[in-house]
Amino acid sequence: MKLEFYRDAEGEARARCKGRGRAVAGFLESDLQESAAAAQEILRALDEVESGRRASWERTGNSHTLTLSPEGATIQNEVAEDARPYHLSLPALRQAVAGWVSFLEEGGKT
Repeated sequence: MKLEFYRDAEGEARARCKGRGRAVAGFLESDLQESAAAAQEILRALDEVESGRRASWERTGNSHTLTLSPEGATIQNEVAEDARPYHLSLPALRQAVAGWVSFLEEGGKT
């Protein structure tokens, strides 16, 4: 999965990815938006699930539900009726969310 982060003409943070990875890009844009705090919450939850301190974790945002378990992460689009759940590994999700945080911090708009 190759995510690209950029700012649109209005200066809004955007993410894009080809293929099924678009689910991750949509999640970052619509549910985390420009909130580094929301992204940090997910990174903490990843730490807890990966370490075994929590068996699972779930968060429903603006348009997606994110579920974490030791088996991996699932992003479910709650808006698109025909959307299938997108599954990815916890390290892959960590990389995407950490990249989003870095992008936001570099842009100075969090």
